[in-house]
Amino acid sequence: MPLPPIVYYLICNKSGKKVVSLSSMNTIKKNLEIRIYPAIAEKNDKGEKLANISKIESNIGIYRFIYNKELEFINYFRNLLLQYGYEDHVIVNDTSCSIILNMLRQEYPFLEKAESSSRQQSQRNLILAFKRYDDSSLKSNYPVLKTKKNQKDTFRIMNNNDNLRIQKDKYGYDKIKLPKLGLVKFKTSKEYRELLRKGSNPDDPTVEIKHITIKKVNNEYYAVFNITELYIPQEIIGPRQQIGIDIGCSKLASLSNGQEIPNLDLTTEANKIIQYQQKMSHTQPGSIRHNEAQRLYNLWMKKLVNKRNDYYNKVTAYIVKNSSFIAVQNENIIAWKHNKYLSRKLQLNAPRIFMDKLEYKCLWNDVEFIKVPRNFPSTQICSECGERNDNMSGLRNLGIRDWECPHCKTHHNRDINAAKNILNKGLEIVGTTVQ
Repeated sequence: MPLPPIVYYLICNKSGKKVVSLSSMNTIKKNLEIRIYPAIAEKNDKGEKLANISKIESNIGIYRFIYNKELEFINYFRNLLLQYGYEDHVIVNDTSCSIILNMLRQEYPFLEKAESSSRQQSQRNLILAFKRYDDSSLKSNYPVLKTKKNQKDTFRIMNNNDNLRIQKDKYGYDKIKLPKLGLVKFKTSKEYRELLRKGSNPDDPTVEIKHITIKKVNNEYYAVFNITELYIPQEIIGPRQQIGIDIGCSKLASLSNGQEIPNLDLTTEANKIIQYQQKMSHTQPGSIRHNEAQRLYNLWMKKLVNKRNDYYNKVTAYIVKNSSFIAVQNENIIAWKHNKYLSRKLQLNAPRIFMDKLEYKCLWNDVEFIKVPRNFPSTQICSECGERNDNMSGLRNLGIRDWECPHCKTHHNRDINAAKNILNKGLEIVGTTVQ
């Protein structure tokens, strides 16, 4: 029986020789964010249709308009139920929202300017907002109307029948083909460009483009591609370790093998952000000085985020590539921010982002990742004898960085001892022991 095309493509090269094992592949999801440059004109000199700024702004506005109109209709219907003595319970699903959307399309003809999947995605977001509100475990607020000032300017287009792809224009340059909008220029790295080319090739099954989100941030336009990729974990020569990680404030993390990862120095970026925040507060909104201060504030904020993401990507990649098992305590970071002595460092260093990057990279590379419950007293237990030291509990004892076990007299570093206990607890959860 002949192999399916996908299997044959993955395990054989052009010469028919076996190059990779299917069992070693993972299907992973990625978001590729790239900068786009919408045109001003509607067509280029060759007569090709371009996705210009007015079309993108129009789609952003339509996306917000449909969300608000459907929410207004639902609120009006709920008020009618209460007015006539019925229960305030409205089921928001695809069927009801689709009826409202068809009514809106008949009343407002300009909605036809938007791409069809973009209109549908707007109501899907509204349905998701109501589902989160109805779920008592999430504690989400009731959906509110989107405004131009306080909301993100985005819209999403789904990839149907390969209508969303990278293609060359008549001048021979790569452009993004947006359905119903046209071609748009973009800039990105060689790695991302190669992935997008593979996703645009229907004969290449290793990468698939799911959808694209167009967003406007600080008067700059970006496209976020959601793709699925067949990923081959990198092979590591040498033994892998079982690692427990303790997340901290003074240090980014402490590992059970004795290594400590310091926080990134973001002092320059933080001071510049504060400086331009103060300038913005002392100038009239809309003035030249205010706009210049806001531009520089956005610039330094972007530098801070990019610098931090680059550092976290490198650190987490190193940890995951040299580990076979990772255990991290699921800390309540939000509660830490209520402490005025810790909140500034937490906002700068964002340890939750570090944990999220660690988790998805473990998923990519087949490394087992365990979250230890947050109520586990990792800093109070001796990693040698297992006895608990109640003198280490409470916020008043955060300054104690070294202590001696009163039972076995072992001297401990607070963070490394906690990392060892997190590793032991993680291994206990999965039902194994330290190798």
